[in-house]
Amino acid sequence: MERTPLSDIFRGQLRSRVQRMGDTSTDNIQPFFTLQLDIEKAHSVKNAMELLVGRDQLEGLTCLKTNREVEAWQTVTIEELPPVLILHLKWFDYKLDACSKIVKSVEFTVDLKVDGKLMSHSKAKLPLKQKQYKLFAGYPVNLEQMVVYHDGNEATKGHYITDAYHQGLGGWIRYDDSTVRPVSEAAVLKPKAPRVPYLLYYRRADTIGRGASAPSFSASEKPR
Repeated sequence: MERTPLSDIFRGQLRSRVQRMGDTSTDNIQPFFTLQLDIEKAHSVKNAMELLVGRDQLEGLTCLKTNREVEAWQTVTIEELPPVLILHLKWFDYKLDACSKIVKSVEFTVDLKVDGKLMSHSKAKLPLKQKQYKLFAGYPVNLEQMVVYHDGNEATKGHYITDAYHQGLGGWIRYDDSTVRPVSEAAVLKPKAPRVPYLLYYRRADTIGRGASAPSFSASEKPR
């Protein structure tokens, strides 16, 4: 995949390792731009990330030497963390003939630390600031933290809203179509069902403070 300045901001990497009993392991490195988290069995974002890197048993794999079926399993770890980590919480449950929405409470926080056990072995000892994140959004409206929600009981219907932390105002703002109003941090972190956090944007701690000033606008160009 071709690297671009934009992809360097959002792209991380996952290491998928297949281990056959009695054989050497085979690894595959894959890029990601959103880290998709299965929340059906999770009670928090941290828990969902732990489930992402679990060990899964594989069926029907053969030994590369003997060509006989052997016990095999797959593990997934994070190989590289991006400057901006986008977490996609998978609330929509797809079946053969229908799609439904999971409605429950999943805890998430402003500060996120990626545990070393989620990382590939060679990356587990990264400096702390390269594994710490804060909820983040982008400029030009000088927003620093952002959550996108899906509101509604059904997967095929509903409404999307955004809560963002405005650095200049020092508080959270809710963007709901043409309505913009302040909200408390408690309202952001504990949405009431059927409203659920759908996308979470986190910025890595070692990038905060570098190039973080908002661009200047002329009077006619200021965003509204």
